[in-house]
Amino acid sequence: MNRRAAPLLAFWLVAFVPAALAVSPLVTDDADTTPAGQLQINSDFQFLRTGATTIYSTPINPVVGLLPSLELGAIFGYQWRQGSGSTPDTGDADTVTDFVLAPKFRFWEGFDNKLKIAGRIDLKLPTASDRHGLGTGDPDAGFVGVATFNVGKTGLDFNAGYYAIDISRTDPDNDRWFIGQSIRQPINENWKFLAEVFAILPNTAAGGRATVYFSGGPQWVVGKNFTLSALLGTAAGHKSPDFTGTIELTCQF
Repeated sequence: MNRRAAPLLAFWLVAFVPAALAVSPLVTDDADTTPAGQLQINSDFQFLRTGATTIYSTPINPVVGLLPSLELGAIFGYQWRQGSGSTPDTGDADTVTDFVLAPKFRFWEGFDNKLKIAGRIDLKLPTASDRHGLGTGDPDAGFVGVATFNVGKTGLDFNAGYYAIDISRTDPDNDRWFIGQSIRQPINENWKFLAEVFAILPNTAAGGRATVYFSGGPQWVVGKNFTLSALLGTAAGHKSPDFTGTIELTCQF
């Protein structure tokens, strides 16, 4: 994993942490928003293994409902790497994560609430360590369009977005496209099964190669305000992760 790939990969997995109770901790977001006046906190433990290098992170994602169709989320936390080399891009290191602001607005809902459409803006501030290869040192920004379609009790979410890498420059070579599809299938009152596939696509050949991620796992409603989720996954692509995982506790007040 080269010096640019590691922080970018960590950013993708952290920045797309969703802000809705029904879909978290999937990377593919849904079109719902946190109810006005309520606070939701998603607390995660994530890991990503690529060859002999593993990146761990503990992102915190508070989300507050500002209006019936508008929420504001933030993502911050700590991360550390266990590597196999002595250079800064492969050796052991730890630092805070980048800070992400993520407002989301639901534009439309219809067909008896079966179809909902929303948009989310992600603004990444470079608070992670560029020197240790766990951050890019540059601000990034993106927009993600979100559509959710409910078929009976089954929720289907589709995302499509564009991310400008280093908005301090007008160079689109390293920019990324994001496409994701998820399914949320209730099993009973307390259990759901979550699964998704999403792709990170370079805007130009200079930006690297495409990577496709797959993950899935159960979600357990522990109580009225608490949900516990666990996802395991892998990826396909040049120097893609061999194994990914997320454990999340969601609280809503």
